[in-house]
Amino acid sequence: MKIVFLGAEVPSNRTLLESTGATHVGVSFWGLVKRGIPKKGYQLENYFDERFYIYVYPGIPRTEALSVEDLEQFAADYEDFIAENIHRINLFSEISGPEAFVTEQRRTAWSQVPPGKFLPSWNEDSGFEALNELADIYLDIAISGDALEDNTQLLTVMKTLSRKQGTRFHILGSAKPDVLRQVPAETASTMSWLSPMRNGETIVWDGARIVRYPARMKDQARPRY
Repeated sequence: MKIVFLGAEVPSNRTLLESTGATHVGVSFWGLVKRGIPKKGYQLENYFDERFYIYVYPGIPRTEALSVEDLEQFAADYEDFIAENIHRINLFSEISGPEAFVTEQRRTAWSQVPPGKFLPSWNEDSGFEALNELADIYLDIAISGDALEDNTQLLTVMKTLSRKQGTRFHILGSAKPDVLRQVPAETASTMSWLSPMRNGETIVWDGARIVRYPARMKDQARPRY
C-alpha cells in the first residue's frame, strides 16, 4: 500500500515532502483555486519533478454547500485542469455530488480519459450492489475512510472483488493503521502528516505501532518518548 500525502498544492508542504523523500503526493484542485492559482495554464510539471507520483482530488470541503451553478462551474474548471495535466497525473478522482450529476460526469467528461487514470468513488449510501456494479466497469475505485469504520461487511466485499476481479481500491482520507492493515488497497491518502503542525497533535512510532495523541495531551505524551 502506498501512502499519498495530501496538501502538496501548498508550496511549504511541497518543500517538506521533497525534503523527506516522499514521492506519492496529493493535490487538491479546490486548494489551488482558493490560493488564487490561475484556473487555466497551471502545469503540474512546473512544480513537481519526474520522481513524483501525483494524485489529484477535487478537494471540496464537506462544509461547503455549492449551488448547482457553482458546482457546474467548478466541474468545468476541474475538467480543464485535468485535461491540461493528464500527461503528468498518476490518478485523479471524480467530484462527488448528486447521483445524476456523477453519472453524467462519468458518461461525458471522464469517458475518454486514459485507462487507469480515472478514480470513481463509491457512495456508501448506494449499497454494495452499486459497488459491485462499479467493479464491473472500473479497475480502480475510491472508498472513503469513514465508510471503512467498523464495517466488516465492506471489508469482505472489497477482499472478494480484489481477489476475483482484480479491483484496485484507493482509500480516501484515512491514516488509521488498524483499519488499513485489513484492507486490500493500492493507496491511502491522508492529511494526518500535517496534524502536528495544524492541530498540535503528537504522532509517534513506539517501536511496534503508531500512536496518536491529541493536542491537549502533548505535555503528557511527548516526555514518554
